[in-house]
Amino acid sequence: MKTIRQCLIDFLLYESFSQNNLIIKLELTKKELAEKFGIQRPSLSRELNKMRMDGLIEYDAHSITIINYESLTSI
Repeated sequence: MKTIRQCLIDFLLYESFSQNNLIIKLELTKKELAEKFGIQRPSLSRELNKMRMDGLIEYDAHSITIINYESLTSI
């Protein structure tokens, strides 16, 4: 069973590879993304904020930018 962070990292790495970019354009809302992971939207937002504070990502409503790719791949 994966943690929310692990699910997010897998998603970000997959999307980064498929979009061939460190700036990932989101086609889903946060609510839809949370449903995809089977979690509540506040839990998703909390983990995104933790990842931002850890210097891994930056995000807005339409995209997530991977700041520290090496750290993401090592987690």
